Amino acid sequence: MTALLTDNLPLLAGAPNGIKKLRELILELAVRGKLVPQDPSDEPASELLKRIAEEKARLVAEGKIKKQKLLADINADGVPFEIPVTWEWARLGEITNFGITVKKEEIPEDAWVLDLEDIEKDTSKILQKFFLKERNSLSDKNSFTKGDVLYGKLRPYLNKVLVADEDGFCTTEILPFRCYGPFVAHYFMGVLKSPYFLSYVNARSYGMKMPRLGTEDGRQAFFPLPPLAEQHRIVAKVDELMALCDRLDARQADADSAHAQLVQALLDSLAQARNAEDFAQSWQRLAEHFQTLFTTEPSIDALKQTLLQLAVMGKLVPQDSSDEPASELLKRIVEEKERLILEEGLRTTASEDVPEADYYFTLHAGWASCRLGNLARFIDYRGRTPTKTSSGIPLITAKNVRPGFISREPQEFIADTDYLSWMTRGFPRVGDMLFTTEAPMGNVAIIDIAERFALAQRVICFQLHELGTGPFLKLTMMSSGFQAQLSDAATGMTATGIKSSRLKEIPVPIPPLAEQHRIVAKVDQLMALCDQLKARLGEARQVHGNLANALIGQALNNEKKSRAQAVDFSAYLISKLASQRTFGRVAHMKLLFLADSHLGLGLMDGYRRHAAGPLDTTIYRVEERAAQEGLYSTSIEVLKSGQEKVSYHIGANISRSIETAASALGAAQKKLDRLIALFEGRKTDDLEAVATLYAVWNDALAGGLHPNDEWLISEFRGNWHEAKERFTPDILGKWLGWMRDNGLVPTGNSAVTKSQAAFLFN
Repeated sequence: MTALLTDNLPLLAGAPNGIKKLRELILELAVRGKLVPQDPSDEPASELLKRIAEEKARLVAEGKIKKQKLLADINADGVPFEIPVTWEWARLGEITNFGITVKKEEIPEDAWVLDLEDIEKDTSKILQKFFLKERNSLSDKNSFTKGDVLYGKLRPYLNKVLVADEDGFCTTEILPFRCYGPFVAHYFMGVLKSPYFLSYVNARSYGMKMPRLGTEDGRQAFFPLPPLAEQHRIVAKVDELMALCDRLDARQADADSAHAQLVQALLDSLAQARNAEDFAQSWQRLAEHFQTLFTTEPSIDALKQTLLQLAVMGKLVPQDSSDEPASELLKRIVEEKERLILEEGLRTTASEDVPEADYYFTLHAGWASCRLGNLARFIDYRGRTPTKTSSGIPLITAKNVRPGFISREPQEFIADTDYLSWMTRGFPRVGDMLFTTEAPMGNVAIIDIAERFALAQRVICFQLHELGTGPFLKLTMMSSGFQAQLSDAATGMTATGIKSSRLKEIPVPIPPLAEQHRIVAKVDQLMALCDQLKARLGEARQVHGNLANALIGQALNNEKKSRAQAVDFSAYLISKLASQRTFGRVAHMKLLFLADSHLGLGLMDGYRRHAAGPLDTTIYRVEERAAQEGLYSTSIEVLKSGQEKVSYHIGANISRSIETAASALGAAQKKLDRLIALFEGRKTDDLEAVATLYAVWNDALAGGLHPNDEWLISEFRGNWHEAKERFTPDILGKWLGWMRDNGLVPTGNSAVTKSQAAFLFN
């Protein structure tokens, strides 16, 4: 490993998903020939290829394998990256046999039979071993022998690759690779687990729900083949560094556990506050150490939950003896309930008394208790599924009700003409509450949607008898105490849910209405502080992650690009595309983003989620500098539509920047030229769609996710910018396919985008 990385190991390991990225980097350096030095005395890989070809020919002549159709020659311009001169590029199907399929009846009862579920993802540890007689399987299997490399081709992002430690048989969703000549199996495994190969597979997998690698695509894959002696050295170094990662992982897990225990102990002491004054003193002591205590999202979430629990325990704000007691509030609620029974036939009701044995809360002077069913009419749409349409009246289901708020994604509709006949159970009002009964159970939010909307599927609307009680009631129902009551009353094994008949009997504390307002205001203030902490944490993690990604990029690219700057690559793009009518500032920005991210140029790290896609506002300074240095200039034209279009004009000094960029790119110049060619003549909307999809995909991978197309499309349309809703799911699905076909698949190693507001993965 380069000195650059060893010197910055703490930075890399401490970055978000840092140790995982460190493991990936080790494998990527290994397959690029950058992990161990080359030895000129090693027999070159070209000789190894000759022996492989001889062995393959012998097996064909003896009838042990079938003669396969020739694979396409490898063009030096088409290889994924540069490799040392003693190495060779080969196609996977050229050097390996994929195993033999055997009928189930031909497999001995005591033979080991391996399924994908037996292999742990990423680590590739064998979780369990079964013999054929222990499997309820009727399908044919692939045979393998000890030392074969077994590759899980179904959902390949799970990274299930291992070296067989004995003979056996496996599902046909596992490909057993056996090299025709001498090779080191664990080097072979390392290539198949490397980010390079995963990127190749992601670009060629088919199937949205259960993606898999096709056999022919597997045969066509490029394989970086080192000399045999170097393969041994690489495996030894990889083992050494992976052991180091294991120690770092264990150390980090211990530190995280100790930190979580410390935070929980301090929060428990905060929860023991006797009253509001005691809480204020404890909070002040805690606040002095916020920056060192609350350094993870789970710790901030634990703080939020503690604050909610303190709120419903009446310990956040002092009681005021002059407040109208809650008993008077309940009298008005009872009067309204009786009126609704008499005039509208209200049927929602619950037991009147709440014995102390049912209390999970403390009642202060002036407080009271009441069961949920006596506070609101329950409008229950749980078991109904309407006919959905592509437009019309918005439909709110359990998917839309999040903890504390209503999301408008996913967007579903019913026909306008069906609204009145569908909503016969009652119409929700602004200020009423929505509650999810299962999948997920216990999410609650106050309605803030003024327009008409329909309800369905696992949602109950609480039509409150006193709207002013909603905000405090929401806090109560989000608290750990109430959620524990829900769990106790829930039913179901696979999908846990709560019946309305049980839900309405759960009691809640009722403070005086004036105190409820003070509690809600205090919670809002403290939650805003927690959100600020989380935002700062996110920014710090992003900076940390970007620094780590920059180091990774330098390690993989031998720091060649440090001499070239954003303005040089900008000028390179302008020199190729300025003459095209469709090329303007948005296209310039998106193409620069794609070049930066896909080729790992490390030009910018401040990309934001903008209406037109990923944007780094320093692009404006880049254009100013280009004009000052005579590289290119801009002019603005007002189109018939009233929109402004920026055009670019090549300057006298542009050749200097073109040469600088080309020199920094080296062999990657051809990749940039290919990227530019992909978008020649395309509309700006096309570039916007692809650049944004690339950013969404990269952000997800950087966050440790393995998103499918459905997730990417939902994230694009729902969590980027409202302007993105104009791109239909069908169009975005086609662009994702196009990106895979053209190798525009991110790895998660480029800079993640920053939200214009707070952004969290769902």
